[in-house]
Amino acid sequence: MSASEATLAIQLRRMQRLATALVGVMAVLFVATSLWREQLPALDLVWAFSEAALIGGLADWFAVTALFRHPLGLPIPHTAIIPNRKDEIGNALARFVGEHFLVRDAIERRLERVDLGERLGLWLDRQRNAELLARDLAVVFDWLLRGTETGYVRGAVKEGLENVLERIPATTLIATLVDVLASGNHARSLVDQLVQFGGDLLDKNKTQIRERIRERSPWWLPNFVDEKIYDQLVGELERILGEISDDPLHPARSQLNERLKSLKYALGHDEQVITKGDKLRNELLQHPAIRDFARDTWLRVRDYLLEAMADPASDIRKNLALELRAIGNTIARDPQIRAQLDRRLRELMIYIVENYRAPISEIISETIAHWDANSTARRIELHLGRDLQFIRINGTVVGGLVGVLLYVAWQLVTTELPLSPGP
Repeated sequence: MSASEATLAIQLRRMQRLATALVGVMAVLFVATSLWREQLPALDLVWAFSEAALIGGLADWFAVTALFRHPLGLPIPHTAIIPNRKDEIGNALARFVGEHFLVRDAIERRLERVDLGERLGLWLDRQRNAELLARDLAVVFDWLLRGTETGYVRGAVKEGLENVLERIPATTLIATLVDVLASGNHARSLVDQLVQFGGDLLDKNKTQIRERIRERSPWWLPNFVDEKIYDQLVGELERILGEISDDPLHPARSQLNERLKSLKYALGHDEQVITKGDKLRNELLQHPAIRDFARDTWLRVRDYLLEAMADPASDIRKNLALELRAIGNTIARDPQIRAQLDRRLRELMIYIVENYRAPISEIISETIAHWDANSTARRIELHLGRDLQFIRINGTVVGGLVGVLLYVAWQLVTTELPLSPGP
């Protein structure tokens, strides 16, 4: 029993004792006046009051007790109503809620008096609320990420991603990349990188170039001729690379740009190129190394996100809370956004009520059906019993007053209208 129920139990016992004591007083009073009324006719009113009060108190005790249990433990028909008809009461309560509360008219009347958008904005604008919502979103995110590891979900996600990737032309992605490389300063930077790469490659392979020239030259050609050829070849390559690097307007740069544009056009319009691109994409998607790399990357990202979302001090959680507060502040300050959000929330709540009214009502009846009958009766008695004891008290007092009125009325009738004497 919870602390609140313990308090209710103390209050209930106190009222039960008071109501029972009042009935006891009426019983003592009735016995006493019954013994002395012949000697003291003035006690007739008291006797009438106590008799009617005793009857009224006992009748109301029976009625109140019969709601929760069999009076005196006797299996009297139509007693212990709540334990015996618990399921029927639950079904009736569920129907009542579904028919009178979970209806469009009732929801719309209530929503007309509430600015949902403003309330949500002000609620989100509080730091504590934003942190709590960020925590709850982290739990949901954790559940979603871990859910993708179950067999059916993982298979569905994998199949969905593959279907999405198969619908995206590989040449479109490459064309987008080429377009970025050919625009603005990216083209110049690309040429500089290529020139740098060519220069580095030339420096690292000078010995191999010299050996390759010596291997391919005729046996009768003197060595100094081989060296002359090497010096001219390497020197010319270094000169060309240097000119391209130093001259932003070098023709090689514009030629590369033209080649990139031509490649972009081919990627978007040449059916043969598009077909080859899609074939290459499919081969990459099916390659074991690519699959292993994608899975390893996903696991690393997932583990990082799970760890970050579970830590209240992580940057992701902090920034999420800040973003939620910013959203709440924007909603609270912008009437147009608030009005749109309010309309969306109204539509959502009405949709839920109209489409899920029956399942929501069933929750009430199913919950009550799983309760223990005696425990249910006891719980209801704890919450309503104190008020019901006032019924017993009122029944005792009102019954006594009615008894006095009936006694007085009878005396008046019998006094004013005496019986006619016999012949």
